[in-house]
Amino acid sequence: MKMVKNHSNIVMKVTVILILVGIVAAALAIVFTHLYDNSYFAEKKFEELAKNYYENTLYEDFITDHDGEDIGEAFKKIPAGFRVKLRQILNSEFLNSNQNYRSYFDTKSYTCDTNTSDVVFKPHEPYGKKDYDMEITLNCVKL
Repeated sequence: MKMVKNHSNIVMKVTVILILVGIVAAALAIVFTHLYDNSYFAEKKFEELAKNYYENTLYEDFITDHDGEDIGEAFKKIPAGFRVKLRQILNSEFLNSNQNYRSYFDTKSYTCDTNTSDVVFKPHEPYGKKDYDMEITLNCVKL
């Protein structure tokens, strides 16, 4: 009789553990599906690409074009900052690193307009490579 009681106790513990694992798996699936459908990953990738574009392309080109000038004064001449379209950043990434990131912005759940999605870079003192703020506008439509 004691063996039956221990056996049913083990079965109950295993059942509870399986139910808890199922609930956690379902919750994670819902969260990731929700994030994917709401273009969360596209927003994060756009932030990453924009940061890389400013620090490794736009800033370097600006410094090169204004060689010999006071960089602070050169940046102050552009108070609205630099507006760059997502399309331009994607093209630059493809040319520079042979990486095609368009799939982050065009999925089976949503599509992003690369011509109206943009980022505005606003450099600030002391005008180093990482001294800027950025405002991202990502225009996506759920399919």
